[in-house]
Amino acid sequence: MSKFITFKEEVELKLNSFLKEQIGRFPGDETITIDLHCHDHNSNVPDELLARILNVPETWLQSEELIRVLRSRGCDAFTVTNHNNTRSCYELIEKGEDILVGAEWSCMVPDYKIGIHVLAYGFTPEQEKKLNKLRTDIYKFQEYTKENDIPTIWAHPLYHYKSTGLPPMEFFDKMSLLFERFEVINGQRDSWQNMLVKVWIESLTREKIGSLSKAFRIPADKYVRDPYLKAMAGGSDSHMGIFTGLTGSKLYVPGLKEITDKKKSELALRAIKAGRIAPFGSHNDTEKMAVTFLDYFCQIGMNMKDPGLLRMLLHKGESKDKFIAFAAANGFMELKRHKTTFNFLKVFKDCFAGNVPGRVKRFIVSKDYREVFKLASNMAAIRRNDPEKSIAAFDLSIYKIFEILNRLLVSRAEKKVEKLNHEHDLSSLKIEEIISGIELPSHFRALFDEDRIPKANRLRSINISKFLDGLSFPFLASAVILASFYTSARVMYKSRQLLDEFADAYGTLRHPERTLWITDTFEDSNGVAMVLKSMLAEIRRRNLPIDILAASSSLESGDHFISVKPVSEFTLPFYKQQPVRIPNLLEIHKLFKEGEYNRIICSTEGPMGMAAVYLKYAYSVPAYFYVHTDWMMFSDKVLRLNDENKSRLRRMLRAFYRQFDGLFVLNRDQQNWLTGRDMGFDPAKVFLTAHWADDGFSPMTTDKQRIFGINGNETVILFAGRISDEKGVMEIPLIMEKVRRMYPDAKIAFAGKGPRENDLKDAMPDAIYLGWVDHEKLPEIYSAADLLILPSRFDTFGCVVLEALSCGLPVIAYNTKGPKDIIISGLNGYLAKNRSDMAEKIIEFLGNKNLRKKFRNESLKRAKEYDPDRIISQFMQDLLRAA
Repeated sequence: MSKFITFKEEVELKLNSFLKEQIGRFPGDETITIDLHCHDHNSNVPDELLARILNVPETWLQSEELIRVLRSRGCDAFTVTNHNNTRSCYELIEKGEDILVGAEWSCMVPDYKIGIHVLAYGFTPEQEKKLNKLRTDIYKFQEYTKENDIPTIWAHPLYHYKSTGLPPMEFFDKMSLLFERFEVINGQRDSWQNMLVKVWIESLTREKIGSLSKAFRIPADKYVRDPYLKAMAGGSDSHMGIFTGLTGSKLYVPGLKEITDKKKSELALRAIKAGRIAPFGSHNDTEKMAVTFLDYFCQIGMNMKDPGLLRMLLHKGESKDKFIAFAAANGFMELKRHKTTFNFLKVFKDCFAGNVPGRVKRFIVSKDYREVFKLASNMAAIRRNDPEKSIAAFDLSIYKIFEILNRLLVSRAEKKVEKLNHEHDLSSLKIEEIISGIELPSHFRALFDEDRIPKANRLRSINISKFLDGLSFPFLASAVILASFYTSARVMYKSRQLLDEFADAYGTLRHPERTLWITDTFEDSNGVAMVLKSMLAEIRRRNLPIDILAASSSLESGDHFISVKPVSEFTLPFYKQQPVRIPNLLEIHKLFKEGEYNRIICSTEGPMGMAAVYLKYAYSVPAYFYVHTDWMMFSDKVLRLNDENKSRLRRMLRAFYRQFDGLFVLNRDQQNWLTGRDMGFDPAKVFLTAHWADDGFSPMTTDKQRIFGINGNETVILFAGRISDEKGVMEIPLIMEKVRRMYPDAKIAFAGKGPRENDLKDAMPDAIYLGWVDHEKLPEIYSAADLLILPSRFDTFGCVVLEALSCGLPVIAYNTKGPKDIIISGLNGYLAKNRSDMAEKIIEFLGNKNLRKKFRNESLKRAKEYDPDRIISQFMQDLLRAA
């Protein structure tokens, strides 16, 4: 039986096979080693809009250091391909270096409005001026390079610059007629992307070029000298010098040893023109780019100057881009201001360059940071001694440093919160204060100026400056690390949809269809956790490509379930029943990549909801939200918010839900609300789904004496669930008071516990209280009762309704939300308008034995309609349709 291999392993196998093949193409003693794609400090006008708004270059790497690193990596010919200029090439030539003049040109494809990068070599200063003018039109640019025998390479073909949408597949067909050479191994792109480029280039046969020439009415030799030469090249695309020269090209020069009258740059140019190129490199995922961005962010923190607010406002770009730039500028300026963080950035930067910190620095470092310092020093030693293995060591060390900083941040924050609680009595905070306190002043100084802080709200009366003292370093340093991993994934997977299209088109390297379902609650005693446990059982039974992930201190990972330890766990003063667990976001980031997921479902609006949004944008994957809770009803009935704060909560929910590509809801009321005027979601993106009752819920032979301790002939009305305000339990005494006027012997039983239990016992001391009941024991309780009462207006679905019906127990509930969709009033239960109506319908039910029998039979029929096979099948279809 063949061994199963992961997608990553499949990609790596194909890459290694290709690289092995390329190594054997040319005799080793007749090749020149060159990195055809590398940058230094003269790449000072970035293509990325954010960097341009911030007025920062792509790197601060000096030309001499670049050449030194290239030599140390075995290169014997050199070029510097900065963006749209050759300044470094000519500066090095003036200093006596043998340099192949080159540049990476940002070109525009006018008919598609798509920007691409083109590497060009061996042109003169006069030709450079012409190329700079022509780069706004790739067709004119390529015509000129052909006429002047300037070889070009299309750099990272599947990474493009387009303001909206993706380029169509025909775009690549047309571009294949414009180039003879393509960068197949790019050291900053992941191996999946590189291998798809390779597959595409190999498909460009003589016959296909001929058919494309006819289809686009472009003569095959209009832009290229040899239309059938499709050479593959490699380059590191390194900007910081860390990975420079580890990816590149071997250029074949026949009789190289006998040639003594030509410069290596001349021989290299000749080989490039002839297409005698063999790329080399190694497997790459996101780790290289994460390290690159971490190094870049360190350099920005060390070198950035204030870009100026007016300059940012006047810069072209959308308001969103300028806001992000403004926030980033403030963050980096804060980094520079904070001495410890600034020194940390400098140490990190030196370590990436292989410079081990001196003994003095090691001696004076604070005890709290010594472990961080030691890990950074180890990185420097590995970088210096074995650069090929540095990426794995960097990745592991950076992750450990992030964990240490997180622990330090949480430990210090907990102490500060404890002190704040003592000073401001935060334990008695009401939700009203928190929601109204979630605001940023339009003038930031008000955050730190005690004289301007309004005292009415305890949250706003906290001195932010004092609170942040001691937290700045672990927070800012860990933020820089997380930002580097986020940005690397964002850049790497920006074209994910395009990569999927290429994989489909060429029938290879299709990314697995795997979903990560994340939640803040799984082990807790609540409806969401109960539903997710049922879902996990069905996922396991069907072996669906879905894994559930939750943060937990006690649960262990298992089949289709991943448990991550929270870095912090606490409860909120206004809702102590549900712990808030803060996950390690970098751990989730890595789990998502290693698990080879390509979509997300989220069930909760807490920290894991934020993690879902992070993953969506980092990995460019679709994300969906499963709406279990009606927070507007909860805010009204339980939290008792005023209208102003309910309106603010609604806007916050709308902003959060809008981050998702689709919403799954459990009742039509919720579907109508989300697609209505207040929320405004596209009806095509709001899907109706349902739950089901577990297999154990079916009629059982039981007796009331054993279950309730009463005579078997007595009537029992049952409430099952949390004894709390949102379940409407305090309405039951008033309802039963009216029922008992007609049926004084009618019993009421409660299965569950909750915050209103004592109040309920005071109001109904003669009721039957079963306490907390294990889920598997509920079927016999349902089977022994006569009617289930659910006076909640809060339940989005009402699992308890379906469980009861599955056991033949009719249900009476209010005509709202989930119960309204399940109960057919007058057939398998009742839907009441209010308390009085509920009491009257119970009286009607108790007085009609035939009706009670009919309701039981119809309850069983209705429950069977909620079949897990049908529900899950429809759910999976909607999941794909939403994508």
